[in-house]
Amino acid sequence: MIGAHKKGTLMVLLSAIFFGLLPFFAIKTYAEGFDINNLLLYRYSFAFVLIGLFCVYKKISVRINKKQLLLLLMAAFVGTMMTTYTLFLSYKYISSGLASTLHFVYPIITLVLAGIIYKEKLTPKKIIALILSFLGIAMLSVGSGLTINLTGVLWALVSGFFYALYILSLANAELKKISPFVVVFWVFGITALLFFGKCLFADGIITSLSGKALFYILNLSFWSTFLAAVLFYLGMKYIGPGNASLLSTLEPLTGVMVGAFVFNEVLDLKSILAISLILTSVLIVVQGSKKPKYRMFFHKITSQRLKRV
Repeated sequence: MIGAHKKGTLMVLLSAIFFGLLPFFAIKTYAEGFDINNLLLYRYSFAFVLIGLFCVYKKISVRINKKQLLLLLMAAFVGTMMTTYTLFLSYKYISSGLASTLHFVYPIITLVLAGIIYKEKLTPKKIIALILSFLGIAMLSVGSGLTINLTGVLWALVSGFFYALYILSLANAELKKISPFVVVFWVFGITALLFFGKCLFADGIITSLSGKALFYILNLSFWSTFLAAVLFYLGMKYIGPGNASLLSTLEPLTGVMVGAFVFNEVLDLKSILAISLILTSVLIVVQGSKKPKYRMFFHKITSQRLKRV
């Protein structure tokens, strides 16, 4: 029998890999003629059905009150709609690996916002992490042997900013009363409705899907949305939020590997160094959250990853 800690570690690692495959499925779907809005409409619609079936199977009640619904409406707009829209938009301008890595600075952005909003103190480790992340972002943003589109860099960073706002918004005491799977159920459903409205009044809804498009969207919804979310939460119950955060850094590395081996995206030495600096800054932040005060704060960060993109 596999031990509980090993089981949790495996679950979180698989979750990170599945989340890291997100750009692969997105780019493949774009190639089938899908725009961002329709892709995200189908993604969250299918994921909503899957999480609904999961809640039925586990006999989890999805009932919420009006105040919780209002908070979830706001969280869905900022956290899933705007975060995923800007992240998927960045895939059109820069490599999937760089986009995933830039988005992954959200723990650093969260620290800064927490300092401003909640007056959290910046420790020496956090300051070092901030410096490393800024250096990494700067290296990716300036010219190099490869042409790096600043528009794509900006959209990827904006997605991280929106996700940081999302994390802070879910710290509301009212939402802590709900099962995380119920939160996901409502967030997926609300986000699907938001993109339905956006498609209806903007690009129109694509109703004719090719076999390839349906294949990639279903895989995106199942592996990189529903299953990645469930595995992360279940794994975190065995190994705790701190360890789960640490292991989830495999996600942007997966994005880089997919970009290099599947899409033949070439990374020069400076880009590799920049990615290493950003990931190191995230590791410092996670490892620096040992005290109970910060463990609770990072629980809010890690426990919301299942609402990702």
